[in-house]
Amino acid sequence: MTSIWYEVFPVTLVSKQVALIRNHREENFSPWMIPNLPNIHPNEIVVNHLATVFVDIFDPDQMIVHSTSWRYENEDDRVILTYLAVLPQGRWLDQLVTAERIYIESIGKLETQFGDQLFPPLQLDQHNVLAHALDHLASLSTYDPAIREVLEPEWREVLRPRLPKTAGCLQRCT
Repeated sequence: MTSIWYEVFPVTLVSKQVALIRNHREENFSPWMIPNLPNIHPNEIVVNHLATVFVDIFDPDQMIVHSTSWRYENEDDRVILTYLAVLPQGRWLDQLVTAERIYIESIGKLETQFGDQLFPPLQLDQHNVLAHALDHLASLSTYDPAIREVLEPEWREVLRPRLPKTAGCLQRCT
């Protein structure tokens, strides 16, 4: 029977760079994997998980939790819904790192992987999935009022290269 899982990429900004927040015990560049629970909305499952992990600093008014994509993994017969969780910058990060509750991993430059007009790419890795999620956030940051209100100003510069490009001049401009 096909199972459903939620893949969560919790991110924040550190020194104006996107950083992945991961559990201290997890392997490098690992999103959080949360199993589906019956009769509960996926967003509620993800938000509740974040509240459990960040109990002392959890503030839903300063976070963005948004589904960005889904994919089917044939080898495990599962559907994975990807979520991006954008957490605010702050001293809370240093406190949780010092307490060894989380690890912050700078992610550097990420490339989006494309499929064709009918199917997704044949190969995807976690970096490609996060790149797509950041592209999605960049797009949302241009028109979604709730995202625009919560997204910290420093994100605009970070997301600018991920925004869709406007059409250029089709003739020689003088």
